[in-house]
Amino acid sequence: MDPLAPKVYAEFVGITDVGRRRKQNEDNFLVADLQEHRRSFQKEHHHWQVGGRGLLFAVCDGMGGAAAGEVASQMAVDILFQELQDLEPGLPPQEFASILDRAIQTANHRIHDLAQRDETKKGMGTTVSAAAVYGNILFLAQVGDSRAYLLRGGKLIQVTKDQSLLERLIEEGAISPEHAENFTGKNVILQALGPVPQVLVDLKFVELEEDDVVILCSDGLHGPVNANEMLEILYSSASLAQAGQALIDRANENGGPDNITSILVRLNGEDLPNPATPTMAVPQPVKYVRAPVDAITLRLEKELGLTHWLNKTVFSPTMLMVYALLLLLSGGWAVWSNRATLLSNDSSSVVLSEKAPVVIVSDVSSATLFVDDVPMGRLQRGGKSISLETGKHRIYLRSGSWTSPVKTIELSKNNPEPPMIELNRKSSGKGSKTAMREWLPGQDPQ
Repeated sequence: MDPLAPKVYAEFVGITDVGRRRKQNEDNFLVADLQEHRRSFQKEHHHWQVGGRGLLFAVCDGMGGAAAGEVASQMAVDILFQELQDLEPGLPPQEFASILDRAIQTANHRIHDLAQRDETKKGMGTTVSAAAVYGNILFLAQVGDSRAYLLRGGKLIQVTKDQSLLERLIEEGAISPEHAENFTGKNVILQALGPVPQVLVDLKFVELEEDDVVILCSDGLHGPVNANEMLEILYSSASLAQAGQALIDRANENGGPDNITSILVRLNGEDLPNPATPTMAVPQPVKYVRAPVDAITLRLEKELGLTHWLNKTVFSPTMLMVYALLLLLSGGWAVWSNRATLLSNDSSSVVLSEKAPVVIVSDVSSATLFVDDVPMGRLQRGGKSISLETGKHRIYLRSGSWTSPVKTIELSKNNPEPPMIELNRKSSGKGSKTAMREWLPGQDPQ
């Protein structure tokens, strides 16, 4: 455990159930300790300390028919866990939030790509409601209509907003909350991971307090069980595990029309504030996160003024194409005007560039290779062989927030064998030996 991590502890349980009317369970959930690279599974009850890399909880409700929904939700939780494995501990909170957003975007891209390549999975997708505990901050990431609630000071507050047609109509005043229950299109969601190449993650944060309880759930729970029933169950249960099972049971008693999933997390510790009067939990947006285009436009118009006008006009895509065309024409004119000089040069003055091979190995299994600050593709399985022009070059790797030390090499065509550059994350030689043993030049995946 990171000795510098804040003294914040999480007690939690995650449960999923097929419900009364479904034949298979397309829900999946994730409970992960990013510090220790471990996961917890169905009905396991744990107490974990929040390490320097944080804890991550997520509920995913799959859709798409046959087994496709289950595939999408399983991919989502697995990819989120994989993408956050290389986190550096103690990152600034906003940088952590940015990496969480990017992990969800990666999950969306891979699910969408598989659905495009496999006809049996065409149209598959999944919701995701993720809650990351990072120090004393709770980050909430939302795509779809699964939900997160926060129990604080005797009040149960919904801290995510459904990305659904029903929620949109209620916001616009087209339907009243009293009539929402009978609305025929209440299961229509506006976003999910998979159906489209890119999603807009709704990312917010709440500052945690002592004894906060976070509830993540799919619509199989929050549909048949209203907030008042949830609150009653949470306060009448003797333990968190008992409360989690009681919520599942109540959803089934109320018809169990869908798969049911819930994660309950109680947070405490001396580094969490414990005010005499608990504050109202009001989620705040993480400002840099992408928002819908209309919201971006309005905010930029209001806050940036002239800068935004320049971006829209002087640096618009159309104008950039015009600038590129002008630059191309000016280059052509320069060549034409100096054609006599060019034609008068004999062939002896032409110098052909020469290249030499170089091998790069690392104990990092996947990272972007940079040569002279130019990306040269990804290092896969710990190694890569490339050819560079003879001369001096600066070579380094980058993976997430980690950047390797820069190695400088001078290549010559007379080298008896390709030089090998080691760019390791670990300081010991163990990682580099492993990388060299597992990877040889010519093994790069196509």
